[in-house]
Amino acid sequence: MLGKLIKNSFKAHASAVYNIYIAMGIAGLVMLILMLFNWTKNGESSLGWGMAIKGIAAGALCIMAFIGVILTFVAVFGDFSRSMYGQEGHLTMTLPVRASSLLLAKWISGTFWVILSYTTLCLCYFGSSIYMMQHSLSLVRDNEAAYSIYELSKEMLTEVFETMGIHMPSITVILNVISLYAICGGVYACVFVLLVYFGITLSHCRPFNKLGKIGALLYFIAGFAAIEIFAVIVSKLINIHLLIADDRFTFTIAQSDVERAWGMGFGAVPITNVYCVAILTVVLFLGVAYLIDRKVNVD
Repeated sequence: MLGKLIKNSFKAHASAVYNIYIAMGIAGLVMLILMLFNWTKNGESSLGWGMAIKGIAAGALCIMAFIGVILTFVAVFGDFSRSMYGQEGHLTMTLPVRASSLLLAKWISGTFWVILSYTTLCLCYFGSSIYMMQHSLSLVRDNEAAYSIYELSKEMLTEVFETMGIHMPSITVILNVISLYAICGGVYACVFVLLVYFGITLSHCRPFNKLGKIGALLYFIAGFAAIEIFAVIVSKLINIHLLIADDRFTFTIAQSDVERAWGMGFGAVPITNVYCVAILTVVLFLGVAYLIDRKVNVD
């Protein structure tokens, strides 16, 4: 039964956002064609037009990605409110499944779409930046003075990092750090979706329903603040870092180890907040399931 609930949630959310992903795919294809086009054959004027056209294409892609995030939020959280506490809620609550199963299905689907939309947004902005940078470098390389300034800027940036005691890490370390931050982002996405569900659910429980829809936003903010304050307090007491080398990961609570790691070209990522958020997410899930089962008033 849980599998069917998850499948239906995925289908409901997908039907609301698939158009924007198709549009982003078309824009990405156009950008690829523009990138492969040789803009240098007609001289500097051709490069200038190429820069303008690529800028418009990259901007359109980023705007569509941002709209995709907004539409995803509307679809995910609107479906939760409508199917759980709106007119569909009377049917949903009569299903022969536990409240925790209903919540889990909505949570899995909602988190997936939120992570997908946010990841797509980041990739679009990052890819567009690299995309425009590549064209800008083609302009710089044809100008000896500009290219000299570019090389000098790179040297100055390297010296600034060395002055700060940061040795440029290897590609493997950079990829491992990015992967770890991606995992942390996934954890925060899970708790973000669940906090919104918490705010919507609490706004349908007496006496908290007196504030109406604005109450859902206030309860979300209050829940988010409580989790962050708890995580910060725990981090002050014990701040755990994961040191990342080319071939190993090491836990440490000593700040001196963190500074030494960056100086040796390793990476260091704080993970105390993530542990706290993960633990509180489980508690929050149980709390929301209890409210759905015992306290909710369906419209």
